[in-house]
Amino acid sequence: MKVMLIASKNPLLLYGSRQHIMQFMHLLFGGVRMKKEWKVLTVSAMSLVLLAGCAGTPNSGPAQSTDKGSGGTGQTASTLDWNKTSDPSLKGQEINVLWAVSKGAESPRVAMVKKFTDETGIKVNIMGVDYNSLYSKITTSALSNSTDLDVVEMDTIWAGQFLKGNLAEDLTNVIPKDVQSLYTPSSIGSVTYNGHLVAMPWYSGTKHLYWNKDLLTKAGIDHAPKTWDEFREASKKLTANGIYASGWSWKQSEALITDYVSLVYGFGGQFFDSNGKPSFNKGGGLDALKYMVDILNKDKTVDPASLQWSESDVTRAFSAGKLAMISAWEGHYPDLNDPTKSSVVDKTDVGLMPGQGSVVSSAVTGSEGLALMKNSKHKQAALAFLKWVGEKEYQLDEFKIEGQYPTLQSLYKDPELLAADSTKTIGKISEQFNYGHDRPNAPGYVNWSDILAADLHQALLGQKTPEDALNDAVQKVEKAIAESGK
Repeated sequence: MKVMLIASKNPLLLYGSRQHIMQFMHLLFGGVRMKKEWKVLTVSAMSLVLLAGCAGTPNSGPAQSTDKGSGGTGQTASTLDWNKTSDPSLKGQEINVLWAVSKGAESPRVAMVKKFTDETGIKVNIMGVDYNSLYSKITTSALSNSTDLDVVEMDTIWAGQFLKGNLAEDLTNVIPKDVQSLYTPSSIGSVTYNGHLVAMPWYSGTKHLYWNKDLLTKAGIDHAPKTWDEFREASKKLTANGIYASGWSWKQSEALITDYVSLVYGFGGQFFDSNGKPSFNKGGGLDALKYMVDILNKDKTVDPASLQWSESDVTRAFSAGKLAMISAWEGHYPDLNDPTKSSVVDKTDVGLMPGQGSVVSSAVTGSEGLALMKNSKHKQAALAFLKWVGEKEYQLDEFKIEGQYPTLQSLYKDPELLAADSTKTIGKISEQFNYGHDRPNAPGYVNWSDILAADLHQALLGQKTPEDALNDAVQKVEKAIAESGK
């Protein structure tokens, strides 16, 4: 199905269903997903007209390019050349990069990117914005058919919308396959939708298991749990004297979904079957929710405040020594050893999230990428920038200066990177990147996520059984998918 969105006098052709477009509109005008949680945004109104065409199917492949040269350049993904990113003719061109940076011109990234200009002669204008305004800025630009953005930061949950919504170029056949193979599985997976590469991997990220070594030792536990069965048994020993074995960000939000994703795949489940039908109400999906309910309500080894906690609440409680184990992103580790922020300095460790059965480990990914906008007037220069971001020099700088973990697998054995690892955890952190799993990143994910988060939370509260909660969620998601074909 085709839907024409007309903003002012400039059309943008989006591929997808009425359902997906309404979900897209919800993103624009209702609220936009934070990296881990929600925040409502206000977006200036635009006059929009919906023109529906023939019906299509969800996840039916990439949108075809509808731009006549994307701003008059005559350049599409099919004409971009990875081997011509050093072409002297690119010197003097200017590209605009939209990034979530907090310090504007003072951001360390500005100085880092200056190296690219020195090397190529291509000027880069960093258009800094806070993360919560990022998606709104991108979609507003695309809907107005503006050419003001060339490269944009892309969160993993936007990959499907960027491709199906015709916002970004499909880089599947632009970035060579041998280059794509150089990146960590978690980072390349996070910028891929239905087998199509939507962005250049920028940094690697997953959740990890953190534990308080002192508390485990006092409980007679000599190693961190490797399976969810071990985690449960250890939790019973660790919960005592005002200390809970674990705490989680299980309030009704995106953070609840991230933890559920880790457990679904950890128990060998999947969200959708090979036919694209929701399947998280059986197998590992059901086992995961039953497990969550049991450790919270039956074993009582989870801090009950978890039902209202955000991710930052969890890490604060762990830093205060009130929790023995948590699941958290790699960026939290330095703060645990900062005496101004933590009372557990030198008492914690980090490693693989547990698995179950034949599953070694599973953790939700949080990796991001940089996408090349469809409407860019300087696509070859923008591609040169993406190539540079994916190379060793820049990624080393990102790790040293900004603390972002590289996407290049080879860097995790690089002496320079190892020397820069002040926490001495790089090996433990990077191992998890081989066991990352994405949230469903198809168009409309936001609505699917809302549906699932509400039903998961009701199960945790004891208002529904795990079976009923997931069956209800599946029915609602199936209905949303069915509506998309009308």
